[in-house]
Amino acid sequence: MPKLDRSDFKYNAKVFEKNCLWCGTTFYASRSTAKYCSGTCRGYANQAKQSEEAVPYEETEKMISALLSENAYLKGQIQRYISDNEELRKIIRQLQSV
Repeated sequence: MPKLDRSDFKYNAKVFEKNCLWCGTTFYASRSTAKYCSGTCRGYANQAKQSEEAVPYEETEKMISALLSENAYLKGQIQRYISDNEELRKIIRQLQSV
């Protein structure tokens, strides 16, 4: 656990002076990868990160609804192109037989 005072470490210990990414407090850590001064700050940072990543339910529902309506529109377009294609094939067959 990081400490706020250098005197808590042995005199010959390898200690890194860091700034907490959450609250900005200067602290001393025995690991070079330490980012937060306490478990509390780490917890708050993780909560903030998770809330940023979460997509609101209403927004998700709107996106699903929009995708479904676009899907239905595209299916209709495909059906129209298929029927047009069949009509053109009939016309081509009639012209070839003449």
